[in-house]
Amino acid sequence: MPDLPAVSPIVRPRAVEDIPAIQDLMRRVYPPPHGPEAVWGAGNLRRHLERFPEGQMVAEAGAGLIGTSTTLRISRELALAPHTWSGITGAGSLATHDPAGEVLYGVNIAVDPAWQGRGVGRLLYEARLALGRRLGCRAFVAGARIPGYHRHAATLTPEAYLEAVVAGRMFDPTLSKQVQVGFRVLGLLRDYAPDHETLGHAALILLEL
Repeated sequence: MPDLPAVSPIVRPRAVEDIPAIQDLMRRVYPPPHGPEAVWGAGNLRRHLERFPEGQMVAEAGAGLIGTSTTLRISRELALAPHTWSGITGAGSLATHDPAGEVLYGVNIAVDPAWQGRGVGRLLYEARLALGRRLGCRAFVAGARIPGYHRHAATLTPEAYLEAVVAGRMFDPTLSKQVQVGFRVLGLLRDYAPDHETLGHAALILLEL
């Protein structure tokens, strides 16, 4: 395991100056076979800050950026209806952001592989939930990746896999942790986003604020 800075990570608002470091981080988080579209473009990152600056955060330790998260606001009706990642995020541009939306929607979260399992993702989630409460949002919703599904796809439908994870009979590296911190799984989002581990599917998760 690589040596890590002997400092506690902090979460702060994203700044324009962070864009190159965010792109470097996302390349580490999404190596091949993820395609280049998994890395935010610089123009897109600037648009995020223009459309919803308070919803964009980074985590850092010392001088290094070790995590990033992206959110938008949207109506509860749209958030809980069947949707794809591209459709609900405006293909990642946040063009769908509604400043009056009662739901804070989790567009993306990424943690440096060297820091995964060290609580950075939890810090980013706590900061996003605190933001939602501060803005008066009623819930946090996201399409949660189910990266363990590809190992069971030959024998289980994605719906059956979700049921097993929620019941605790199977462990999923992402969804199990979200269930443990209080998220409810409302159902499956089929063909949510291209992903070789999830086979494109995601769990629709909700936490009331």
